[in-house]
Amino acid sequence: MLSAHDEYCLEQVRQGDRDRYLALLFAPASARNALAAIAAFNLELARAASEITESMLGLVRLQWWREAVEEIRAGGAVRRHQVAEALAAATRAHGLSTDRMLAMIASREEELESEGPPTQAVFDARADATAANLIRLSLQAVALDPEETALSRASASVGRAYASVGCARSVLLDARRRRIRLPAEAMAEAGVDRDQLLELRPQAALLACLRLVATRAESDLQAARQGSIPRRARPLRLTARLAALHLERLRRAAYDPFDPRVIASAPFDVWRLLATTITGRF
Repeated sequence: MLSAHDEYCLEQVRQGDRDRYLALLFAPASARNALAAIAAFNLELARAASEITESMLGLVRLQWWREAVEEIRAGGAVRRHQVAEALAAATRAHGLSTDRMLAMIASREEELESEGPPTQAVFDARADATAANLIRLSLQAVALDPEETALSRASASVGRAYASVGCARSVLLDARRRRIRLPAEAMAEAGVDRDQLLELRPQAALLACLRLVATRAESDLQAARQGSIPRRARPLRLTARLAALHLERLRRAAYDPFDPRVIASAPFDVWRLLATTITGRF
């Protein structure tokens, strides 16, 4: 039976993070509650960084979560919040790394305090601290060591790929919020006009930029496919499969973020994830 905290986390993920909710459907029963808590924690951080209009309010929220994680690390009482309490229980049960949680928070703070990543290297570092660390925590929940060489490399590659395709798909939503997460050097290379982007005006250079982003993401997925990944590394495999599905939709839309297919929900994704669960291929 699910506790109230577990039910809350699962419902939050269902409403706010379709990809990870679908992945939870294929999680082993022994890890599902922990995976839901990790995903809900990630959602809380993402919302603080992207949905709160005032940066200072977002930073205050992130600091609240920093203190909550420090309480979890200390092993004593944890503040009364359904996600925080579920995350504390998951950490005790599965030995989750609070260092990785704090790195996720620090990266979101950096995102809020800047106008966007100036270079590809900065973008990659943020992807490693957020998307890749989310994968690493999820691997811990299924009793795998994310520091094992093959898993470490694959987590980094898939994290970059998922973050890249997510940035490409949400570029217009970010622009509506007066934010840009595309690397400035990639935009400059493609000739993207920043002001036109913030004004939501179509430009051919933006399509060229998103093609560059997608090409890098595909290379990262190809690198991950070369590694020897255990079959039970399901969180990693499913994240990679989801990234591949989103990349395919970007290609079909000719990398045009104004094409509704880029962000449309695909009802058959659950069956594609089932295929990955059975075959291991992504």
